[in-house]
Amino acid sequence: MRVPNVFFLALLFLQPAVTSLLAQNNSNAQDYLEPSDRFIGNVKDGNSRFRHDDVVVQYLFPQEWSIGYFASPSFSGQYGIFLIMDKDGPMLVYNRFKSNYSVSMRKRDKQEANVKVYSDTVRISREEADRLTGIITAAIDKAVKPNGLDRLVFDGTTYFFMLPDKMAQTCSPEKNSNCYKLVEEFENLKKLFGDEPFLELS
Repeated sequence: MRVPNVFFLALLFLQPAVTSLLAQNNSNAQDYLEPSDRFIGNVKDGNSRFRHDDVVVQYLFPQEWSIGYFASPSFSGQYGIFLIMDKDGPMLVYNRFKSNYSVSMRKRDKQEANVKVYSDTVRISREEADRLTGIITAAIDKAVKPNGLDRLVFDGTTYFFMLPDKMAQTCSPEKNSNCYKLVEEFENLKKLFGDEPFLELS
């Protein structure tokens, strides 16, 4: 006689309770961003715990910026929108990889690869710059560290909201959640930019 797998039976029994708990925790978490330090510090020097973050910062992050919005999909190209203040006023910079750098590196199985990057800029009003800065600052200040169950994410897009010295993130937020509305606000900024001719950089 075949003996049922004890772990499988336990999982089957507990599944409704676990699913309900995860749903409740996920719903609560998506009211607020989660604190993060992924792109803070010496990422360019290879001190990040995430592979290839130094390349991401090298090609997609401007030298000087006051706020940043960065999206890191699991499989498609990473991209970011950054606010720069120069002598002519506020400017948004949009940088995007044509393909996901980490995935491309795994496929090529080599240390270096040509990188294709789309980059464009657009001027915005000082009022709009102040509005965007206020949104990101408030969202980061209200970020809440979740419990361990909220980290059970295997696929999707992680969105980072950044100031030069602090940042917070959310991963594939559910529609109509506070985090989804925050992501939507900054995703809509991409409409300000033109077509995407990619430059090949080596």
